[in-house]
Amino acid sequence: MNINMKEKLRELRKKKNVTQEALADHLGLTPQSVGKWERGEGFPDITLLPAIALYFGITVDELLGVDQARIDEKLAAYDREAHEYLHAGKVSDAIAVRERAYKEFPNDLGAAVDLMNDLYFENVAGQRERAERIIELGERIIDESRVTRQRESAIQILTYVYHDLGDKETALKYADMGGDLYTTSYDLRASVLDGEEGIKCAQSYIQNLLLLCSLSARSLTGKADMTPEEKIKALEFAVAVRLLPYDADENVGFAALGVSQDCSEIASYYARLGRYEESFDALERAARYAVDSTMREKRRFKSFIVNRIEEDPSRMTKNYEGNACDLRLTALRAGEFDAMRGDERFARIKAELLAHAELAHGEEK
Repeated sequence: MNINMKEKLRELRKKKNVTQEALADHLGLTPQSVGKWERGEGFPDITLLPAIALYFGITVDELLGVDQARIDEKLAAYDREAHEYLHAGKVSDAIAVRERAYKEFPNDLGAAVDLMNDLYFENVAGQRERAERIIELGERIIDESRVTRQRESAIQILTYVYHDLGDKETALKYADMGGDLYTTSYDLRASVLDGEEGIKCAQSYIQNLLLLCSLSARSLTGKADMTPEEKIKALEFAVAVRLLPYDADENVGFAALGVSQDCSEIASYYARLGRYEESFDALERAARYAVDSTMREKRRFKSFIVNRIEEDPSRMTKNYEGNACDLRLTALRAGEFDAMRGDERFARIKAELLAHAELAHGEEK
């Protein structure tokens, strides 16, 4: 390994705007010692390396000039480990991995972004300490990063966190920092790329636009003054948009998860209105798509509008354990369905979900 300590120390001192004397005083040494290191006449004692690295806010590897490729390799290993936990719905374990990565590489803003995102993904409501940690990470990313995706991720999460805290003014400040719908990288790349690469990029853009449209429609259900009937219409629109890119006889892939949740909420609203037949219809759709989501496999979609895109279920992450069938079974316990429990259709829906659930459900299993 080629160690170029003299250049690294000089660079770090200038960046931090400190003198040789200040560094020496911090380490309890003479300025002459630091001067020798920077002239290449010797190296610090190995026991001093952690203290020097900590002083400059870097790792020992960075101090020694370890190849960036090795750092990237270690970060990639952390990411793989975290993803395994996220795929299983174990977000707390993934966060512990992200914390280790960020502690080891505090100057890598990609590690900061991953940690911030997973802290929010865990969705721990009402924890001020958690919110403050996310805000600290997000504001650092915005201040220091020149990578558009990193900044956009921080802006998005900060908007959500401040909204969750009830600070609408600050939430809107960050929301106004967001990018424009008409200048996305997907759109620009789709305009430039040719051939198969261009087709795939355009199809991905369509798929993502429709997903965002669906999410915007379902967000209407959380707005004030929306009647149950209007919420049902918003959710039905969200379902239709989610399914729009796929042929009727095709596995709709990841979209099945969202469709199942939307149909479950539709059923809930109908039940509250006492419209039980329509509630049953929605519950059956919710169960069907929940089961479909457990049978996904890695393959390309068939529909013309997305037929260059391959879905890989192994890349899916979630913030819950079990699968969509487990979620639907939990939703069925809600009080609005009490009047429907004795019906044969309710028993069939429940049995179908239990047959494909991952978790044990007590006496239900």
